[in-house]
Amino acid sequence: MRKYTYILLASLLALTGCKCYDVDVILLEREDLSLTVKGELQYSYDPLTCQIGQNVTENEYRIYDDALSNWLIVRCSEKPTHEGQELNATISWTTADDIRKENDLEFEVHKIDSKGKIWMWNNSKDIGVVIQEL
Repeated sequence: MRKYTYILLASLLALTGCKCYDVDVILLEREDLSLTVKGELQYSYDPLTCQIGQNVTENEYRIYDDALSNWLIVRCSEKPTHEGQELNATISWTTADDIRKENDLEFEVHKIDSKGKIWMWNNSKDIGVVIQEL
């Protein structure tokens, strides 16, 4: 009887739609500057049609297309400087038919490479961003 109870509980958990996102797969394997929300790519930098910018004073990182119609802006509470650092950030971006914004989310810096690329993850909303220090 106990065996069936465990099987039933496991089945119920599976049916509730609990999705766990693996930071290593969703975020750290990405090489492009990008935004990912719940495992779905929302924005990706294309060097042929996009520009990147940075406001050092505001700790703001921008990616936008040449027509300025599609963009991603990440404004951090402080400059990301080391792995394991926790900081808050507001992100805004365009979708096919909307402008989205998430205010004051807590991110953890997961990786910084030698060229200034920064990988950050928000665990509460499963949001990953890859930005570039210029």
